[in-house]
Amino acid sequence: MATLVTVYTGRVKSFENQIMLNTQNRVLAFNAAEAGLMKALGMLTENPRWDGVAFADALPNLGSYTVSGAWQVITRESTTMRLVTLQSAGTSPDGLSTVTVQEQALLYSVIANPPDVPLIVAGGLNVGGNFEVVANPNGGGEGVPLSIWTDLDVDMTNGSGTTCGLQEFNDGNCSSSPYSEKGFQDLDILDNDPDFPDDLLEYIFNVPEAEWASLRADADEVLNSCATLGPGSLGLIWVDGTCHLNAGTIVGSAANPAVLIVTDGDLTMNGGAVINGMVFSFRKPGNLADFEINMIGGARVNGVVASNHPVGQANGTYNSVYDTDVLDQLQQHDALQRVARVPGSWRDF
Repeated sequence: MATLVTVYTGRVKSFENQIMLNTQNRVLAFNAAEAGLMKALGMLTENPRWDGVAFADALPNLGSYTVSGAWQVITRESTTMRLVTLQSAGTSPDGLSTVTVQEQALLYSVIANPPDVPLIVAGGLNVGGNFEVVANPNGGGEGVPLSIWTDLDVDMTNGSGTTCGLQEFNDGNCSSSPYSEKGFQDLDILDNDPDFPDDLLEYIFNVPEAEWASLRADADEVLNSCATLGPGSLGLIWVDGTCHLNAGTIVGSAANPAVLIVTDGDLTMNGGAVINGMVFSFRKPGNLADFEINMIGGARVNGVVASNHPVGQANGTYNSVYDTDVLDQLQQHDALQRVARVPGSWRDF
């Protein structure tokens, strides 16, 4: 009887140890699979153009994983986005247990809805100063140029505002061959538009004004001035307060553009300064102060200038040239891509 009891107890203990070992192996394999999934998500942040080809890695004393991705393109309204299904297989250190987990991630541009107009202003435009705006030749439809878009009035009776086509601008004839000029407003200026978005920040970046802090947290750089900006600046740059660019300063390039958000402050660009990309003059909710945009001595933005508050009240000067290549890069450049995990897509097998 004693022998039988001993043998029985030994078998029970053996089964318990095996169960414990299996449980431990599964936990290790699961952790390895999760580590692979996190590695893939991190890699997508650094390299949004990863083609999904499988890669593997070993974790010291924790097992190993193999991860692959399957891509598809989805359309949301007028925007196309890339969706990747990530699959990670984790293996325990002894190779006896394997767990596979899966999750989807969405790659999207910081600019959810790139404007098709070089100057877009909420609150109207009182042209007390000067501006020169080069129209999007197809902004209002095929062959219909569009220069300025606003919800209120554009007053062309003061100052010396001019809009023109790209060819005229390149030839130096913007003032002599304009679409619109002082005292005359053509159809390239769309003002008093009832369909103008109520929230310009949300329209462009898909972030409501009340949640501006989340966009600031997503910026590649958060600055208190523009002193450090230059040709190598790219991605989403958030500036708290006044932005002053010295004469001749170049920010970004056509191939590597920047999105510059200037918050609760004036933007001043001196002679020859150029920003390649988008400038958004953002006044936070509840702030009623007047902020201005001044582009002096031929300074300009190649791309888009946007403002969620009226400009032109203090003789502001703004020069914006619609550049199709820059706008394309603003949506496609790796530095302006973000990765979001799709809620509810995680599963294990």
